[in-house]
Amino acid sequence: MPVFLQRGAATNVRIGGAKADALKFKPTICAHCNNAGTQRYDRAWQRLSEYLHTNWAVIARRRQFDLSKPFPGGTRDASLDVHLFFLKLFGCKIVEDSIPIDLTPLSRALLYRHAHPEISLNVVDTLIDKRVVAAYDSDVYAMRNNRTGELDGATWLYDICPVGVKVSYIRGGSPLYVRGDSWHPSRPRKFIRLSPFHGGTEPKAGSKAILSP
Repeated sequence: MPVFLQRGAATNVRIGGAKADALKFKPTICAHCNNAGTQRYDRAWQRLSEYLHTNWAVIARRRQFDLSKPFPGGTRDASLDVHLFFLKLFGCKIVEDSIPIDLTPLSRALLYRHAHPEISLNVVDTLIDKRVVAAYDSDVYAMRNNRTGELDGATWLYDICPVGVKVSYIRGGSPLYVRGDSWHPSRPRKFIRLSPFHGGTEPKAGSKAILSP
């Protein structure tokens, strides 16, 4: 069965599998960081992804999964490493899309293996969207303050159907929050609940508080 990737609004691209070149970003971080420096983050997501895809029918029905199943005895470390895997992808994506977010804190988090306080994850069930593509890489949707023009937040969806991960950046002090069950290593737990597919971030101060460029 052919597998297709949809990147933003682009036409579907046929790919051979999860390691296809079409699924990779342009080289925006150094080879050491992308290879030796972040391999443990890659392995953590690979392990979790395999578990989620294998057990998704049960997970989707229960609307949650137990992180200790793929990572027995190591959920705290696993939560951090999965967070950093998506931090790396998000960093590459915002460079490609020219989103004005400071990369220095992202680079330091990857280098010193600590969580980024302004970036969180949501796991979503993308089957409800009924799209025909099996892999999807959305645009980064940036939200600016209507009064100051400052970037308050950004959200991006990485989807290997039916498992989707929304990566959300919320600038500290901005009037935004992440809708659904936000997952961050600073709040360690075993059970991760699925979040709604639609709606990445919502303004606490009302719809007029932000603009989407």
